[in-house]
Amino acid sequence: MMEKLSVNLSNDSYDIHIGKNILTNCLLPKIKEFTEGQVIVVTNDTIHDLYPNHIETLLKKENILTHTCILPDGEKYKNWETLNQIFDFLMHHHANRKTLLIAFGGGVIGDMVGFAAATFMRGISYIQVPTTLLSQVDSSVGGKTAINHPLGKNTIGSFKQPKYVCIDIDFLTTLPKRELYAGFIELVKHGLIHDSNLFEFLSKNDGFLDEFNTEILQTSILRSCKIKASIVEQDEKESGIRATLNYGHTLGHVIETYAGYGDILHGEAVGIGILFATFVSYHLGYLEKEVCTTISQFLKPYLFDQKVPKFSKETFCELILHDKKSNHETVKFILLSK
Repeated sequence: MMEKLSVNLSNDSYDIHIGKNILTNCLLPKIKEFTEGQVIVVTNDTIHDLYPNHIETLLKKENILTHTCILPDGEKYKNWETLNQIFDFLMHHHANRKTLLIAFGGGVIGDMVGFAAATFMRGISYIQVPTTLLSQVDSSVGGKTAINHPLGKNTIGSFKQPKYVCIDIDFLTTLPKRELYAGFIELVKHGLIHDSNLFEFLSKNDGFLDEFNTEILQTSILRSCKIKASIVEQDEKESGIRATLNYGHTLGHVIETYAGYGDILHGEAVGIGILFATFVSYHLGYLEKEVCTTISQFLKPYLFDQKVPKFSKETFCELILHDKKSNHETVKFILLSK
């Protein structure tokens, strides 16, 4: 059964569909709605090997002019050089303001395609087709786009809302367990910061990822997207409540930057950041010890025993002050009070 929800913004509202095998019935009509010109699909080599020309084949059956840009896979390629490959591809195929971009991949592809859409020809339309659990519950919704800098993750970017998000959970069947777990941590984060019922639901159904229970998975993704959509509706540009979504990210981004983009997955780094933020919440007297213990014991099995490389206090301070939420010599941490 397909689920639908909407992100209602003053200028850039859009729909999200969640279900199994929904590209033909959901994605195709939206593409026809948003462009009369050509479509450029941007993906990575891993997705292309698993699903060769998947969207392009679907669209060519409808006589929609489509080309596929294939980028290298991995967080370490989320940079200017790879972004420029998208621009080169767009120029080579004579893209214009009527061209529709489709981000077909995980969060790296989604972020870079969104950034390209925000800047090419001063702005063109794009659609998100996220293929990882992390991108389905987090980065595909909300319009944050960015690339990484050697000194800071996601420090160069723009806000650009997609025209539509198509979440097909069938793509998760080919996702490695480590990637599933990393996405699950972001899903849990939404429960911790804004919906204790979601956290309890995930706790009671612990293990559904290993069994790949699609019903529980779809319900979890839907509930997580509802939380993200609600927050984005209230605070699109992160001037207030949207900052709560950064729970675990302040330290997490430092870990990703220092360890080398991709060596520790984003969700894993955020998980470590959540453990730290929970620890701080308890020691500052905001959180009861029992709650702190519950969160830690629940998350740790999903972290694959990740070890953070040792680094100096000086390096730590330099990296954390590059965080986009820092202010001169002050760093904001999101903490829990219950």
